[in-house]
Amino acid sequence: MNLHKLSKKEKEELYNKSTNDLQRYWGNPIDEILDLSNLSDDDLEKGIKNNMGQLRFEKIISPIGKIIKYSFITFVALGIIGLLIFGIKQLF
Repeated sequence: MNLHKLSKKEKEELYNKSTNDLQRYWGNPIDEILDLSNLSDDDLEKGIKNNMGQLRFEKIISPIGKIIKYSFITFVALGIIGLLIFGIKQLF
């Protein structure tokens, strides 16, 4: 997306949208419209890129964290099952 071709009003709307999308992803939605009239075009572009980059990062790291978490839980569960089977075999 070429941010240089957008007007200041369009950049403000895009910034608000990207900020709200990020907040919704975190589970803390703020659907209010921020007053961004005091920010320059460069600051708006920088903020939009940061928000979009953070949202992409969050969407990539979340599944990786879940995979690691479930792998650890599976490893522990299999270890417990193995110990139980070993213990039962020792009893008989």
